[in-house]
Amino acid sequence: MQSSPLFIVGAPRSGTTFLCSLLNTHPLIELTNECRIFVLLKHLLEVESQRPDLLGAMHRERFEAFGRRTLGAWVERYYREALEIAAPIWGDKHPAYGDPTVLSGRTGSVERMPHSGSCLLLIREALPHARFIHIHRDPRDVAHSLLHKRWAASLEDGVRVWSQYVDEIMGFFADLPPAQKLTLPYRHLVEDGSATVATIGDFLGLADASPISEFLATQRHAPTPFSDPVTDIADLYLVPAARAGSDAVLDLAGEAAAMLGYAAA
Repeated sequence: MQSSPLFIVGAPRSGTTFLCSLLNTHPLIELTNECRIFVLLKHLLEVESQRPDLLGAMHRERFEAFGRRTLGAWVERYYREALEIAAPIWGDKHPAYGDPTVLSGRTGSVERMPHSGSCLLLIREALPHARFIHIHRDPRDVAHSLLHKRWAASLEDGVRVWSQYVDEIMGFFADLPPAQKLTLPYRHLVEDGSATVATIGDFLGLADASPISEFLATQRHAPTPFSDPVTDIADLYLVPAARAGSDAVLDLAGEAAAMLGYAAA
C-alpha cells in the first residue's frame, strides 16, 4: 500500500479521539492524536512570515509559495523520521483543523470571533491526495458536553461552536472528490459498529478491517481510558435517549444540522 495521509476532523466532543483510537488498532494505520502541526505551519505562513522583523518584504511572497509547495514532503519526513511512523496510512486527528477561527483563539462570544480560516485547505494543498474523515455528533449533545467541560458559556454558545466547525468542514468536503472524503455519524459508530467499520475499511482500502471491529466490540464492555486532551471519553460511548437542549437550541445549528440528520423532534 502506498503512503496515504489521513486526517480526522469534527467539532470538539464529537468522537474524534474515539475514532482515532479505533483506527490505530489496525496495523496499517498510525495517526497522531493532535500533533497540530498544520496549525503551526498555517501560523508560520500566514502570520509570522508577514512580520517585517522576521522576513524581508521582498521574500514574503516567494517564501509562502515555496512553503506551500514543499510542506507535504516536509511533514511526511517528520512523521517518518522523527516520529518513526512506518504505517502506510498516517496522519493526525485534530478537531481544530476544521476550526475557521483556528488562529484567532476562542475568548469571548463565538459570534464575534474573527475568522482566520481553517487548516483544511492548507492540508489539501500540501498533501493533494490526503483523505479526510468527518465524524459528527448531535449538536445538542456536543453543546451539553462543551458546557460540562466549561469550554462554552451556554448551550446556545456550544451549538454555535458546533455550527462553525461543521459548516467549515462541510464546505470543504463539497469540493473534495468522493474517494477522499467520508462523513460518519458518531451514533452509527456506537449503534451499528460492524457496518460502520466496513464502510471505513472500504474507504481506506483495507482488505481486513477486523482489528478495528474487534477493538470496537471490547469498548462496549470496558471503555479504554484515554489521556489528554480527552480524559473522560467513556461518556461518548453512550448515546442518550433524550437529547440535551430544546428544539430552539437545535435551530441555532442551522441547515448543517438538518443535512446531517439532526432534525427537531
